[in-house]
Amino acid sequence: MATEAATKPLLESIEKALAYRENDLKSRTMWGSITFETASDDLNRIFSILSHLNLLPLEHLTDQAIAQINKQLTEVISHLDQIDQFNIEQANPTQVRDSLVTGIHNQADQFYTIATPWIPFLAYQKGDVAENIEALTTSVKNAEELIKQAKKEIGEKKGEIDGIITAAREASAGAGAAVFTKDFKTEAETLHTQAKSWLRVTAIFAFGTVCLALLMYFLVEPVSDTSVVIQKFGSKVAVLGILIAATVWCGRNYKALMHQATINKHRALSLQTFQAFSHAASDDQAKDAVLMETTRAIFGKNPTGYIDQKSESQENQTRIVEVARLAPVVKNIDDAVQ
Repeated sequence: MATEAATKPLLESIEKALAYRENDLKSRTMWGSITFETASDDLNRIFSILSHLNLLPLEHLTDQAIAQINKQLTEVISHLDQIDQFNIEQANPTQVRDSLVTGIHNQADQFYTIATPWIPFLAYQKGDVAENIEALTTSVKNAEELIKQAKKEIGEKKGEIDGIITAAREASAGAGAAVFTKDFKTEAETLHTQAKSWLRVTAIFAFGTVCLALLMYFLVEPVSDTSVVIQKFGSKVAVLGILIAATVWCGRNYKALMHQATINKHRALSLQTFQAFSHAASDDQAKDAVLMETTRAIFGKNPTGYIDQKSESQENQTRIVEVARLAPVVKNIDDAVQ
């Protein structure tokens, strides 16, 4: 290894040479059109080598290698100083410039030949490659242990996560069922109130029809002309027909509203029953069975006695039940695709 007495002059020479990097050695205003742009590559190459040497541990070199590098660097500094001191007022400045460019090129080649072979070795020494490889290997082993531990913890937490997801889904389903239960109840109460109004209107029309019929029956005028009899009879029949039709129409509206009110109340009770049995069920199959029966009860054909439903087809009911039955299967297929 080189001694401090050998490395110190080289470090001083490197610092002195790098100081010229701060000066503009390629072109200056005072030089006019005469520049050293043709020496740009050589100057950059010199400063690049010096920057590497300035950071590397030169003490790992021999005294002889240090002396050779320092000797050549002294020549480089001399040419850098000549470029820095260049003046166009001297005789034949262009020829002087060309001579300096040629000289710095030759010095850059010689300095490159002497200094650069040592840079990889010094970089290896500075980087402590063997130590870094050992540290990297240790880090990889530690990372593998962390990955194994993380996988183990993930496996342990998976059950808890699945339970949380299941609980969240059940809570969401319960909240949704509660909302729809309230909606069905509210709709049933509204329809029941409207049905009462139509019942009163129906009663009024029925009472008016009966009163008018009795009045026509007891108030009979003796008429001998047949045409007059037919005219009066027709007008009475027309009036009674209108009143009877209005009574029947109001009665049908009442029955339709009562039918809808009963259906909505039935749906609300079915959802409440579904929530109770769903919470009490211990497995998914029992919950699916409860869901099937609840779907059948809510959306199936439910005669209330208010309207005639014999003409309605069973097709819609069958489709609804089949859709509810296939819903879990479709969900599982969708999860598998994702």
